[in-house]
Amino acid sequence: MITGYLTFLIPALLGAQLILTLVLTKGEICPGQRGRVHKTLPVILAGWLVAVISQPIALLPLLVLGFFTFKVKTGKTRDAGPLKALYAADILAALSWLLLLPTMSLPQIGLSLMAVALFGSSLAHLLLTLARTRLQAFHRILPFTGFVSAIMSVLLMLWLLTGIEESALQAMTVDVVGALALLVLALLVWGGHILLTKTVNRWQLLVASSLLVASGSMQLVMF
Repeated sequence: MITGYLTFLIPALLGAQLILTLVLTKGEICPGQRGRVHKTLPVILAGWLVAVISQPIALLPLLVLGFFTFKVKTGKTRDAGPLKALYAADILAALSWLLLLPTMSLPQIGLSLMAVALFGSSLAHLLLTLARTRLQAFHRILPFTGFVSAIMSVLLMLWLLTGIEESALQAMTVDVVGALALLVLALLVWGGHILLTKTVNRWQLLVASSLLVASGSMQLVMF
């Protein structure tokens, strides 16, 4: 159960952290927008703090990202911030994920890899929307990334289920079906602004992220 929990949490933090790094260092946004994005980093820190409970190595990205978060002046991330610390935090986040892999089977590794894109994109999309960035392309790219990674996740789940004994499989049927249903619902809510040609809003993304978390929680029966 602990391994399954980290299988989704650490990739979500890694994925979101990488996307926010890209926005902060390469995004063509004004200092005010960059400052608002910077102020969302404590959410990532809170996630690493939870991860430390089960994965002590997660303390490293927590400390380094924390140093970057509170050292730099918001709005000056790209020009005056300790970017080496931010990049180091990304590397340490990836290391925290890589150290989980020896405890997983191949389909579990695949699910964890897809979680970097799926859960990471969802979390980053929510944080970027809360920061009121004007990077409109992300409102389409991130849901599309989530859609593709979700499809791959379903295929990997089927692969994982083929290796489970029939008696155990019957006991987890409700959870598996529920996880798939919640995943589909999360994708519909997440991409709702595209389907309805409306402006994305934070409540929509909060609901979508919550549904993804619920789906991931039900998937833990397979780990």
